[in-house]
Amino acid sequence: MSFQNLLLQELKIRGAKIIHFVDISQIPRNQNKNFPSAVLFGIPLSQPYLKEIRNTPLYVEKMKQNGEISTDEFHLTELKTDQIADDIEYFLRLKGFEAYSQSEKNIVRSGFYNKQLQTTPLPHKTIASLAGLGWIGKHNLLVTPKYGSAISMCSVLTNAPLETVLHQPQQSLCGSCTICKNICVANAIKGTNWSSQLSRNELIDVTKCLTCLECMVHCPFTQKYIDSYYSRLP
Repeated sequence: MSFQNLLLQELKIRGAKIIHFVDISQIPRNQNKNFPSAVLFGIPLSQPYLKEIRNTPLYVEKMKQNGEISTDEFHLTELKTDQIADDIEYFLRLKGFEAYSQSEKNIVRSGFYNKQLQTTPLPHKTIASLAGLGWIGKHNLLVTPKYGSAISMCSVLTNAPLETVLHQPQQSLCGSCTICKNICVANAIKGTNWSSQLSRNELIDVTKCLTCLECMVHCPFTQKYIDSYYSRLP
């Protein structure tokens, strides 16, 4: 078995459903930390969970008030993808390669998270756009044709020998849609179509964002993903 297939197997065993090996060598060193490749992986959120958020006003706020956020699927999936990243970093290092997990815990511990600006040098969605997975929506989340914005992602940077892909960032397909902007009770979303030349601040004011998930579940591409599940039921 090739090393790449071995790594693929390790990721699948740990629960990763979406896996891409991405060329990041063209990204400035202050972003890629001088690593040529990234292992990007993700886990889609379940359609019943997304439907529950869609049909429950103030879903996240109620979870917080009831002290139930630790049982929330999105929260647990974020923890899982972060743990996969840490495990894969360890696996790659055992195999003799350099690796850097971009889990939340690791980027904070290693000083690569700017708490004041709420930024990291190389967001997972930037790597995802180079993988050809999708584009950045007006809500500053990755949008994919298959899952909409309902994916929890993480990544590991490495010098392991991998067959990687490199795509030009896909043009936004949001068009004139302003659903995410209109539904944002915090008025954090500015309604601007993303392009690779734009800064995050031109899309969203992160200091206002409540992480209520409303923009994620009401995105038309996420809606299509939700409805695809229920259309298959008898």
